[in-house]
Amino acid sequence: MKQLKWIIPALLTIAIVGYLIMKPKLDAKNLDFTYIPLEKGHIEAVVSSTGTLEAINTVEIGTQISGTIKKIYVDYNDEVTAGQLLAEMNLNLLQTNLISAQANLAVAQAQLNQVRDTYNRNQALYKKSVISEQEYKDSQYGYEQALSAKEASLAAVKNIKVSIEYAHIKSPINGTVTERSVEEGQTVAASFATPKMFVIAEDLSKMQILADVDESDIGYISNGLQVRFTVQTYPEKVFYGKVSQIRLQPIQVNNVVNYQVVVDVDNHEGRLLPGMTASLEFITQSAKDVLLINNSALRFRPNEQMLNEIKPILEQKAKMLLPDSIQPGFISALDIEEQFTPANFKKSLPSNINGFFYRDLAGKLDFNFIETGIKTGMQSQIIRFLDGSESSEPTKAINGIKSKK
Repeated sequence: MKQLKWIIPALLTIAIVGYLIMKPKLDAKNLDFTYIPLEKGHIEAVVSSTGTLEAINTVEIGTQISGTIKKIYVDYNDEVTAGQLLAEMNLNLLQTNLISAQANLAVAQAQLNQVRDTYNRNQALYKKSVISEQEYKDSQYGYEQALSAKEASLAAVKNIKVSIEYAHIKSPINGTVTERSVEEGQTVAASFATPKMFVIAEDLSKMQILADVDESDIGYISNGLQVRFTVQTYPEKVFYGKVSQIRLQPIQVNNVVNYQVVVDVDNHEGRLLPGMTASLEFITQSAKDVLLINNSALRFRPNEQMLNEIKPILEQKAKMLLPDSIQPGFISALDIEEQFTPANFKKSLPSNINGFFYRDLAGKLDFNFIETGIKTGMQSQIIRFLDGSESSEPTKAINGIKSKK
């Protein structure tokens, strides 16, 4: 009985130790995986933004004189040509002022004629010493004064004629009236700033989008880059444009720095209107008919048992396949406990080198190093397998673990 008392605990201890030793292997046998196939397709890297549609060239038209609007000849959406009369100010006061100024000019001209005759006569008499020098200078002064008065009267007439011309509001360009800010009978005051009466867009068949791009993305944008966008009124219609300008002046709002990008757009169908909000995608990279891998396979974290099982394969393949510049760092990380973990074992690889787990034809767990290209939130382009193989589309990558029931 005494022997049984110590034999039973000893057997239990051996059984527990044996279970703990064998547990990872038992767990590994119970593991099964979820897979995602490699496939060929089209991939694009984009930068998203929003912007506002505008006419490429718009002109604000106003009046340089104060007064009352007598007549308006155009309205919203009217097509106009350069030189066309848009509106006319009331001319009654200007015409009255012109008549008065012309009368003043006539008086000034008559006075000038009179003093000119006196001056010419006194000039001849002074040369003959018939009159004194003072009399001569007085007549000279009177002539110069009359000449200045005549020139001032002439300038007044010209100014009023210019004002009358300004009273006829004309279009400086061919285009479309997009805004009318005044009504007939309205009084406008031209003081320090010219009052805005009309806005004319030169050519609405060609428009532009002013888009704000975050400073973290602006490095991917370049002139000539293709842009895809939609507007709310046509949610199913996709429009295209090209980057024509990246403005260097930063725009800072709430400590966020953006840069304004100008996108040229063809609007020959006339669907796009000034002021519409556009949701844009700048297509920074694209590739067609390339091999793609779902990012879930690249983000897959093996459990510790899998990682320990694959460690010899990782070390062997790293020595064979990885470039000399990154091979030592990756291999040394395999022996560092803090780095050789499910979350960190690929961190020493550069951003364009990655890898995925799979089962070979014999069902054995394996790992493949790849070079990646274009990346999106869902997929990554496989440029090549570092072992030189060419994978066919049916290849499946492990992207999850599930327990066998």
